[in-house]
Amino acid sequence: MAVANVALALALAAASLWRLGAWRSGQDVLGPFRRTSPLHGPVALFLLLSLLAVLYSTDAIRSAREVKGLFTFLLVVLVAGLVDGVEDAHLVVDALRLTTLYLVLRGLVDYFILGYDNVWERLSGGLSIYMTYAGLLMVLSLVLAARALTAGRERSERLVDGGLSVAAAVLVGLTFTRNAYLGLAAGVVVLVLTARPRLSLALPPLAVLLFLVLPAGVRERAASTFDRTDAAARDRLSMWSSGAVMISERPFFGVGPGRVKELYPVYRQPEFVEASVGHLHNNLVNLAAETGIPSALAYLAIVVAVFAAGWPLSRDRTRPQVRSLARGALAANAALFVAGMFEYNFGDVEILRVMLVVLALPFAAVRAGPAPPPVS
Repeated sequence: MAVANVALALALAAASLWRLGAWRSGQDVLGPFRRTSPLHGPVALFLLLSLLAVLYSTDAIRSAREVKGLFTFLLVVLVAGLVDGVEDAHLVVDALRLTTLYLVLRGLVDYFILGYDNVWERLSGGLSIYMTYAGLLMVLSLVLAARALTAGRERSERLVDGGLSVAAAVLVGLTFTRNAYLGLAAGVVVLVLTARPRLSLALPPLAVLLFLVLPAGVRERAASTFDRTDAAARDRLSMWSSGAVMISERPFFGVGPGRVKELYPVYRQPEFVEASVGHLHNNLVNLAAETGIPSALAYLAIVVAVFAAGWPLSRDRTRPQVRSLARGALAANAALFVAGMFEYNFGDVEILRVMLVVLALPFAAVRAGPAPPPVS
């Protein structure tokens, strides 16, 4: 995480110095950063509402510490400005492919050598928690699968993407992370609808067959997803009830960024399982509780914007390279949204950073062009 923070800071610093040099030479200081995408509007709205939530927080000083996390959303601007066409966009995905390879290899070490092969000791790929690991693999597997299923690249490249995608999906199963199971399933459905719609009728029997061949432990874990007597499920219902009370008391700007964890004992419902939680295990509920209903709606606007603008690109036969990026973005968007109904993955910075890059790539690929002419 520290390396990622340093890399983001260096990228921002380098971009600033680059544009400063352009300004000194008489060029437009913003230049390529004037490029926009369908993500810019809803992301800007979300950031504005988050800043207002800090001002109206139950503890503004505490909430102000969370402002630094908002710099992550500058990735949308960086991708739009720095990714100059299809080749650049696929170069970014190639880098994500290397990341996937590392996470897969590290997960295999965790599972087969370190013995993290059960629900009490889960593989995490060297990350802070298994949920982050499962979420990243979920997204990366879908992005690579989209490239594997779309013509326009060499057969060997598509085979590598497909192989890594399958390996990553298998490891998602071995994390015993149920929200990732649901997200991955949703992403696969979207991917089939965009890439191979005729196969959509085969999905139900294939899902049944897959369930039957899963290892017993994974099968039992998946079957417990909707078991209301499960302790984790009961605790989530209790968290959502607590979040509903927070929202009802402060509907417009919430209790303040970073305040849910501190205030949970105050709003905790009698049926709770865990006395203290870090978040409310639901993107919409947690965002509405911390930063208000308008902020949660801005998050929904981001999700909708990707689908609305990405779907035509995913069906555009004239640009297969853009089409594969759009299919990956749509599948990842669906996966993150569905998984986010049971996990606060929008607040997981590792997942959020990959998410923002993946969602922005197809729009950068299709819209990027020459920088605006110098200012006379």
